[in-house]
Amino acid sequence: MAKRSRARTPDRSTRPREAAAAAAPGARATLIALAAFAVVFVAISVSSYTQKSSVWDETIHLTDGYVSLAQHDVRVDPEHPPFLRMWAALPLLRERVTPFDLTTIDRAVPDRWAWTLFSSCEQFLYGQNDADRLLYPARFMIVLLGVGLGVLLFFWAKEWLGFWPAVIALACYTVEPDIVAHASLVTTDFGFACFMFGALYFLWRTSRQPTPWNVGGLVLFCCLAVVSKYSAVVLAAIVVLLLGFAAIRRKALTPKTAASILALLVASAWLAIWAIYGFRYAPSASPTWLYDFQSDPQVHAEVPTLASVVTWIDRHHLFPNAFSQGFLFGQAKAQIRPAYLLGQISDRGWWYYFPLAFLLKTPVSLLVLMAGGLAFAVVRWRRSGPDDLVFVLLPIGVYLAAAMASRLNIGNRHLLPIYPLALLLVALVASELLAARARAARYVLAGLVGVAALEFGSNYPDHLAFFNVLAGGPDHGSEYLVDSNLDWGQDLKPLKAWMDARAVTHINLAYFGTAFPPYYGMNATILPGSEFFKQSPDVQLPGYVAISATVLRGVYLGERERAFYRPFTHMTPVANVGHSIFIYWVDQPWW
Repeated sequence: MAKRSRARTPDRSTRPREAAAAAAPGARATLIALAAFAVVFVAISVSSYTQKSSVWDETIHLTDGYVSLAQHDVRVDPEHPPFLRMWAALPLLRERVTPFDLTTIDRAVPDRWAWTLFSSCEQFLYGQNDADRLLYPARFMIVLLGVGLGVLLFFWAKEWLGFWPAVIALACYTVEPDIVAHASLVTTDFGFACFMFGALYFLWRTSRQPTPWNVGGLVLFCCLAVVSKYSAVVLAAIVVLLLGFAAIRRKALTPKTAASILALLVASAWLAIWAIYGFRYAPSASPTWLYDFQSDPQVHAEVPTLASVVTWIDRHHLFPNAFSQGFLFGQAKAQIRPAYLLGQISDRGWWYYFPLAFLLKTPVSLLVLMAGGLAFAVVRWRRSGPDDLVFVLLPIGVYLAAAMASRLNIGNRHLLPIYPLALLLVALVASELLAARARAARYVLAGLVGVAALEFGSNYPDHLAFFNVLAGGPDHGSEYLVDSNLDWGQDLKPLKAWMDARAVTHINLAYFGTAFPPYYGMNATILPGSEFFKQSPDVQLPGYVAISATVLRGVYLGERERAFYRPFTHMTPVANVGHSIFIYWVDQPWW
């Protein structure tokens, strides 16, 4: 009898959580929390992105999105599926836009066009149209996805751990610099992170209760991920592993049901791919204009096996030409790509690039909370099993491993999909600390969240250039990482504001980006290393020399150009703009 009585007695460790759940705020509190979050997140994002010029990839993404949506032609850039680009371009259907000149592509050799499209996209955005008038509403569409991802994070944390841990996770989400930075840019990175998280959330719900609503949500978000970014192949592996885990556990999902769901996902994704390309094999109305990257010796040399597979796929028309060929093209480009880390340049990357980037680009207070959540996850795994935790930890591990195996080391943005999952660990540590009897635990939690907000606010509006105190802050960021980690062309507009504030009428500019200096009324002599612009070696001295951090570090330059800028690495700038453009006063030639 005594043994039976003890079995009915709840575990002491669960009593505070059960009490907290019973006293949890209701629907009204949830609505207030989400409304407050949406207002703050949108305000921060809009006020930030209106101060910044377009980043390197936005000219391509927005041009491709508009041409795909309004001109029904997906040839501009096959390196990504078009859905997120089309989503961003939706508001442009109400704007007066000068169409993209498709004859430029018609005259191009298909397999060479993809290597030379930047100048045409820049001309579309900055030459033919008013760039900011097109860019701002497109960026707002990505901000909406930022709100959507925050809502998904809140509900997952709330259903798993309760209301207040969900609020803490949402607060940390709102002040995470990489999240806010990329939720304001017209690229595929943030949208894919949103869709991947949504797929995992509904997969977690399906593993507990395979209702039509949960399975439908899983199918929807998986399909959105597949037509947004080729990184969905990693998501596919994760989904298969988690479905297998749920079927083995047999708590709510039988092996037969799991297999049926998997078959439904495959069929739905295949149909979604054809639908986003208009159920048309050729990428345009011209049936003879087709991509054939496997015939490019460079592509075939880098990924010969994949080239053969894609040849077979194209022969049988299993996927639209732009989809299969775009995947091949992206994989080939990723094999050899200059990358920068800790002062070194490599064409093949480093296995530890992404773990180090994550440690340097994430606020220290959030790193502490994530580490605490991981520790509590181990304890909870031992105490109550892996059923919930595996849906958080396995995707983080698999996605991080895939990133580390990749040679494409150009930005911490490629780890965006693991950030909301890591914030679920923050919700976990919040749950444990809020349930603790010691009041000091709550003070620690409040203090860490407050420090995260201070770290975020101190770098406003330069979220993209954020580096934590471990790196010495953003002013020292270029000693560790450049490119989209710090300097992605976003600060051309702030540079013009700096010039206006000091009555500087001319500047010598070495710019890493695709925004157009004359568009902002900038009188500049364009120096070597600035791609896509007419360059001049005739530096006007004495005068100011502004150099983007990526150019200064010589990542994409030849040895002659690196030597040209090397003296500046030993000089102290008179100013820096957004932590990404360094400005020097120079009296006489230095070369």
